[in-house]
Amino acid sequence: MNDPLFSRLHVIALTSALAVACIFAAFPGLDLAISGLFTNGQGRFALAGSSLAIAVNDVLRVGLNAFFIAICVIVLIGRGLRLTARSGADNWRFLAGVFLMGPGLIVNGLLKSWVGRARPVQITEFGGEKLFTPMLQISDQCARNCSFSSGEVAMVSTFVFAILVLAWPHLRRRGKPVAAVSGVLLICLSVLLRVGLGRHFMSDALSSVAISALVVLAAYRVFDLAQARMRLTPGALIDDCRTLIAIATGRAARAPSRAPILPEESSPQILSESATVEQH
Repeated sequence: MNDPLFSRLHVIALTSALAVACIFAAFPGLDLAISGLFTNGQGRFALAGSSLAIAVNDVLRVGLNAFFIAICVIVLIGRGLRLTARSGADNWRFLAGVFLMGPGLIVNGLLKSWVGRARPVQITEFGGEKLFTPMLQISDQCARNCSFSSGEVAMVSTFVFAILVLAWPHLRRRGKPVAAVSGVLLICLSVLLRVGLGRHFMSDALSSVAISALVVLAAYRVFDLAQARMRLTPGALIDDCRTLIAIATGRAARAPSRAPILPEESSPQILSESATVEQH
Protein backbone atom coordinates (compact mmCIF):
# COMPACT_ATOMS: atom_id res chain seq x y z
CA MET A 1 0.00 0.00 0.00
CA ASN A 2 1.36 3.41 -1.03
CA ASP A 3 1.03 5.71 1.97
CA PRO A 4 3.28 8.79 1.64
CA LEU A 5 2.42 10.11 5.12
CA PHE A 6 3.27 6.77 6.71
CA SER A 7 6.59 6.66 4.83
CA ARG A 8 7.50 10.19 5.92
CA LEU A 9 6.64 9.48 9.55
CA HIS A 10 8.69 6.28 9.45
CA VAL A 11 11.71 8.16 8.10
CA ILE A 12 11.30 10.86 10.76
CA ALA A 13 11.07 8.28 13.56
CA LEU A 14 14.10 6.32 12.36
CA THR A 15 16.14 9.47 11.83
CA SER A 16 15.22 10.79 15.28
CA ALA A 17 16.15 7.50 16.95
CA LEU A 18 19.50 7.43 15.16
CA ALA A 19 20.18 11.08 16.02
CA VAL A 20 19.48 10.53 19.73
CA ALA A 21 21.78 7.51 19.83
CA CYS A 22 24.62 9.21 17.95
CA ILE A 23 24.50 12.55 19.78
CA PHE A 24 24.34 11.17 23.32
CA ALA A 25 26.86 8.41 22.60
CA ALA A 26 29.31 10.90 21.10
CA PHE A 27 28.80 13.46 23.87
CA PRO A 28 28.07 11.50 27.07
CA GLY A 29 28.56 14.61 29.18
CA LEU A 30 25.42 16.05 27.63
CA ASP A 31 23.27 13.79 29.79
CA LEU A 32 25.04 15.00 32.93
CA ALA A 33 24.79 18.63 31.86
CA ILE A 34 21.05 18.43 31.17
CA SER A 35 20.32 16.62 34.43
CA GLY A 36 22.45 19.18 36.26
CA LEU A 37 20.10 21.94 35.12
CA PHE A 38 17.39 20.43 37.33
CA THR A 39 19.47 20.32 40.50
CA ASN A 40 19.80 22.83 43.31
CA GLY A 41 23.03 24.19 44.71
CA GLN A 42 23.71 20.97 46.61
CA GLY A 43 23.43 18.73 43.54
CA ARG A 44 19.99 17.45 44.55
CA PHE A 45 17.10 17.33 42.11
CA ALA A 46 14.74 20.21 42.85
CA LEU A 47 11.56 18.55 41.57
CA ALA A 48 12.14 15.57 43.87
CA GLY A 49 10.93 17.79 46.70
CA SER A 50 7.90 19.11 44.84
CA SER A 51 4.64 17.46 45.87
CA LEU A 52 2.95 18.83 42.73
CA ALA A 53 5.53 17.32 40.37
CA ILE A 54 5.33 13.97 42.17
CA ALA A 55 1.53 14.05 42.10
CA VAL A 56 1.37 14.83 38.36
CA ASN A 57 3.89 12.06 37.66
CA ASP A 58 1.83 9.60 39.71
CA VAL A 59 -1.40 10.59 37.98
CA LEU A 60 0.15 9.97 34.57
CA ARG A 61 1.55 6.60 35.60
CA VAL A 62 -1.56 5.31 37.39
CA GLY A 63 -3.92 6.71 34.76
CA LEU A 64 -2.10 5.08 31.85
CA ASN A 65 -1.79 1.78 33.68
CA ALA A 66 -5.55 1.87 34.28
CA PHE A 67 -6.11 2.75 30.61
CA PHE A 68 -4.00 -0.22 29.50
CA ILE A 69 -5.82 -2.61 31.84
CA ALA A 70 -9.20 -1.36 30.59
CA ILE A 71 -8.15 -1.91 26.96
CA CYS A 72 -7.02 -5.46 27.76
CA VAL A 73 -10.34 -6.17 29.51
CA ILE A 74 -12.27 -4.94 26.47
CA VAL A 75 -10.21 -7.15 24.15
CA LEU A 76 -10.64 -10.19 26.42
CA ILE A 77 -14.40 -9.65 26.74
CA GLY A 78 -14.73 -9.45 22.99
CA ARG A 79 -12.72 -12.62 22.49
CA GLY A 80 -14.34 -14.51 25.36
CA LEU A 81 -17.89 -13.71 24.22
CA ARG A 82 -16.98 -13.97 20.55
CA LEU A 83 -18.08 -10.41 19.92
CA THR A 84 -16.66 -7.92 17.47
CA ALA A 85 -16.70 -4.24 18.38
CA ARG A 86 -18.69 -1.95 16.13
CA SER A 87 -15.80 0.45 16.58
CA GLY A 88 -13.43 -2.14 15.15
CA ALA A 89 -11.82 -5.01 17.06
CA ASP A 90 -8.48 -4.38 15.38
CA ASN A 91 -8.41 -0.87 16.81
CA TRP A 92 -8.62 -2.23 20.37
CA ARG A 93 -6.11 -4.97 19.65
CA PHE A 94 -3.80 -2.32 18.23
CA LEU A 95 -4.01 -0.29 21.46
CA ALA A 96 -3.35 -3.34 23.64
CA GLY A 97 -0.56 -4.52 21.33
CA VAL A 98 1.44 -1.29 21.24
CA PHE A 99 1.40 -1.00 25.04
CA LEU A 100 2.43 -4.64 25.44
CA MET A 101 5.23 -4.39 22.88
CA GLY A 102 6.63 -0.89 23.55
CA PRO A 103 6.50 -0.06 27.27
CA GLY A 104 5.97 -3.71 28.19
CA LEU A 105 8.34 -6.01 26.33
CA ILE A 106 10.97 -3.70 24.80
CA VAL A 107 11.40 -1.08 27.54
CA ASN A 108 10.54 -2.80 30.83
CA GLY A 109 11.08 -6.38 29.74
CA LEU A 110 14.39 -6.03 27.92
CA LEU A 111 16.17 -2.68 28.17
CA LYS A 112 15.57 -1.81 31.84
CA SER A 113 16.66 -5.25 32.99
CA TRP A 114 19.56 -5.74 30.56
CA VAL A 115 21.44 -2.44 30.05
CA GLY A 116 22.19 -1.91 33.75
CA ARG A 117 22.40 1.89 33.68
CA ALA A 118 22.06 3.57 37.09
CA ARG A 119 19.53 6.36 37.51
CA PRO A 120 20.74 9.98 37.87
CA VAL A 121 19.89 10.11 41.60
CA GLN A 122 22.03 7.00 42.11
CA ILE A 123 25.29 8.25 40.59
CA THR A 124 28.11 10.05 42.40
CA GLU A 125 27.66 13.29 40.44
CA PHE A 126 24.28 13.77 42.11
CA GLY A 127 24.92 12.44 45.57
CA GLY A 128 24.65 8.69 44.93
CA GLU A 129 27.17 5.86 45.00
CA LYS A 130 26.91 4.43 41.46
CA LEU A 131 29.02 5.27 38.42
CA PHE A 132 27.64 7.12 35.42
CA THR A 133 27.23 5.02 32.27
CA PRO A 134 27.15 6.68 28.82
CA MET A 135 24.36 5.77 26.46
CA LEU A 136 24.73 2.54 24.44
CA GLN A 137 27.10 1.00 26.97
CA ILE A 138 26.20 -2.09 28.98
CA SER A 139 26.85 -1.66 32.69
CA ASP A 140 26.64 -3.52 35.99
CA GLN A 141 25.65 -0.44 38.02
CA CYS A 142 22.00 -1.49 38.28
CA ALA A 143 20.42 -4.93 38.62
CA ARG A 144 16.73 -4.24 37.97
CA ASN A 145 14.31 -1.43 37.08
CA CYS A 146 17.21 0.61 35.76
CA SER A 147 17.44 3.98 34.03
CA PHE A 148 17.55 3.04 30.35
CA SER A 149 15.04 3.58 29.03
CA SER A 150 12.07 5.35 30.63
CA GLY A 151 8.97 3.24 31.13
CA GLU A 152 6.75 6.20 32.04
CA VAL A 153 7.79 8.22 29.00
CA ALA A 154 7.26 5.14 26.83
CA MET A 155 3.70 4.78 28.16
CA VAL A 156 2.84 8.46 27.62
CA SER A 157 4.40 8.49 24.13
CA THR A 158 2.67 5.26 23.14
CA PHE A 159 -0.67 6.64 24.34
CA VAL A 160 -0.22 9.91 22.43
CA PHE A 161 0.97 8.34 19.17
CA ALA A 162 -1.65 5.58 19.23
CA ILE A 163 -4.56 7.91 19.96
CA LEU A 164 -3.41 10.34 17.26
CA VAL A 165 -3.20 7.50 14.73
CA LEU A 166 -6.71 6.30 15.55
CA ALA A 167 -8.36 9.71 15.82
CA TRP A 168 -6.60 11.51 12.96
CA PRO A 169 -9.07 10.75 10.12
CA HIS A 170 -12.00 11.73 12.37
CA LEU A 171 -10.59 15.11 13.39
CA ARG A 172 -11.62 18.30 11.67
CA ARG A 173 -9.06 20.42 9.89
CA ARG A 174 -8.67 22.80 12.84
CA GLY A 175 -8.67 19.97 15.34
CA LYS A 176 -5.64 18.16 13.90
CA PRO A 177 -2.98 20.75 14.85
CA VAL A 178 -4.60 21.17 18.27
CA ALA A 179 -4.47 17.41 18.87
CA ALA A 180 -0.88 17.18 17.63
CA VAL A 181 0.35 20.07 19.77
CA SER A 182 -1.50 18.74 22.83
CA GLY A 183 0.12 15.34 22.36
CA VAL A 184 3.60 16.84 22.00
CA LEU A 185 3.09 18.93 25.15
CA LEU A 186 2.00 15.86 27.12
CA ILE A 187 5.12 13.97 26.01
CA CYS A 188 7.32 16.96 26.88
CA LEU A 189 5.70 17.14 30.32
CA SER A 190 6.47 13.48 30.93
CA VAL A 191 10.08 13.90 29.76
CA LEU A 192 10.65 16.95 31.96
CA LEU A 193 9.13 15.22 35.00
CA ARG A 194 11.29 12.11 34.66
CA VAL A 195 14.48 14.10 34.08
CA GLY A 196 13.59 16.75 36.66
CA LEU A 197 12.85 14.16 39.32
CA GLY A 198 16.24 12.58 38.72
CA ARG A 199 14.72 9.29 37.65
CA HIS A 200 16.07 9.29 34.08
CA PHE A 201 18.62 10.96 31.85
CA MET A 202 17.43 12.89 28.82
CA SER A 203 18.75 10.14 26.52
CA ASP A 204 16.61 7.59 28.43
CA ALA A 205 13.48 9.66 27.88
CA LEU A 206 14.10 10.51 24.22
CA SER A 207 14.95 6.89 23.45
CA SER A 208 11.57 5.84 24.83
CA VAL A 209 9.83 8.41 22.64
CA ALA A 210 11.60 7.03 19.55
CA ILE A 211 10.89 3.40 20.50
CA SER A 212 7.21 4.18 21.03
CA ALA A 213 6.92 5.93 17.66
CA LEU A 214 8.52 3.00 15.82
CA VAL A 215 6.32 0.44 17.59
CA VAL A 216 3.14 2.37 16.81
CA LEU A 217 4.12 2.76 13.16
CA ALA A 218 4.89 -0.95 12.86
CA ALA A 219 1.58 -1.88 14.50
CA TYR A 220 -0.26 0.47 12.14
CA ARG A 221 0.71 -1.79 9.27
CA VAL A 222 0.27 -5.07 11.17
CA PHE A 223 -3.33 -4.25 12.13
CA ASP A 224 -4.13 -2.57 8.78
CA LEU A 225 -5.37 0.53 10.57
CA ALA A 226 -5.75 2.52 7.38
CA GLN A 227 -9.12 0.78 7.03
CA ALA A 228 -9.86 -0.36 10.59
CA ARG A 229 -9.64 3.09 12.20
CA MET A 230 -12.42 4.41 9.95
CA ARG A 231 -14.87 2.40 12.06
CA LEU A 232 -13.81 4.19 15.25
CA THR A 233 -16.61 6.75 15.13
CA PRO A 234 -18.26 8.43 18.15
CA GLY A 235 -21.51 6.59 17.43
CA ALA A 236 -19.79 3.21 17.35
CA LEU A 237 -17.95 3.96 20.60
CA ILE A 238 -21.20 4.95 22.32
CA ASP A 239 -22.92 1.76 21.17
CA ASP A 240 -20.00 -0.37 22.38
CA CYS A 241 -19.97 1.39 25.77
CA ARG A 242 -23.69 0.77 26.18
CA THR A 243 -23.21 -2.89 25.40
CA LEU A 244 -20.33 -3.27 27.88
CA ILE A 245 -22.45 -1.61 30.57
CA ALA A 246 -25.35 -3.93 29.74
CA ILE A 247 -23.08 -6.96 29.99
CA ALA A 248 -21.57 -5.76 33.28
CA THR A 249 -24.96 -5.10 34.90
CA GLY A 250 -26.64 -8.21 33.52
CA ARG A 251 -29.32 -6.24 31.70
CA ALA A 252 -28.38 -7.81 28.39
CA ALA A 253 -29.22 -11.25 29.71
CA ARG A 254 -32.67 -10.10 30.91
CA ALA A 255 -33.60 -8.25 27.71
CA PRO A 256 -36.14 -9.94 25.39
CA SER A 257 -34.86 -11.26 22.10
CA ARG A 258 -35.67 -9.07 19.10
CA ALA A 259 -34.46 -11.41 16.37
CA PRO A 260 -33.49 -15.04 15.96
CA ILE A 261 -29.88 -15.96 16.64
CA LEU A 262 -27.99 -16.68 13.44
CA PRO A 263 -25.28 -19.36 13.25
CA GLU A 264 -21.95 -17.95 14.40
CA GLU A 265 -20.08 -19.07 11.33
CA SER A 266 -22.46 -17.36 8.97
CA SER A 267 -23.06 -14.12 10.87
CA PRO A 268 -20.31 -12.60 13.04
CA GLN A 269 -21.69 -10.95 16.16
CA ILE A 270 -21.19 -7.24 16.59
CA LEU A 271 -20.34 -5.71 19.96
CA SER A 272 -23.38 -3.48 20.20
CA GLU A 273 -26.52 -3.45 22.29
CA SER A 274 -28.61 -5.00 19.59
CA ALA A 275 -26.13 -7.81 18.96
CA THR A 276 -25.86 -8.59 22.63
CA VAL A 277 -29.63 -8.80 22.89
CA GLU A 278 -29.70 -11.24 19.99
CA GLN A 279 -27.20 -13.45 21.79
CA HIS A 280 -29.51 -13.98 24.69
